[in-house]
Amino acid sequence: MKKINESFVCIHCGEEIMQAAKTCRNHCPKCFCSLHVDGDIPGDRAAWCGEKMFPIDYKLLNSDYKILFQCTKCGKQHRNKRSVDDEIINLPQLIAEYKKYFM
Repeated sequence: MKKINESFVCIHCGEEIMQAAKTCRNHCPKCFCSLHVDGDIPGDRAAWCGEKMFPIDYKLLNSDYKILFQCTKCGKQHRNKRSVDDEIINLPQLIAEYKKYFM
């Protein structure tokens, strides 16, 4: 299966996001918004939904931050490892702000 790693413009904040060096990026490092485009494998772009996903939680596991995202349409959840350029300091405030999408 071919993985797709591409640059994109964030659908939520409009930031231009460059492709990741070692993985398939699927979220904005500024606002952490993502699109539900991947299926079970990062970068496979096999999901049918295509709606916005937002972070709802994060944890420090094995010295890496794992961010839990949820789709605003179908409710699917998945964890992503933090990218080196993610503005993780903003994540708690953003999670609180994004709760409005899941009420």
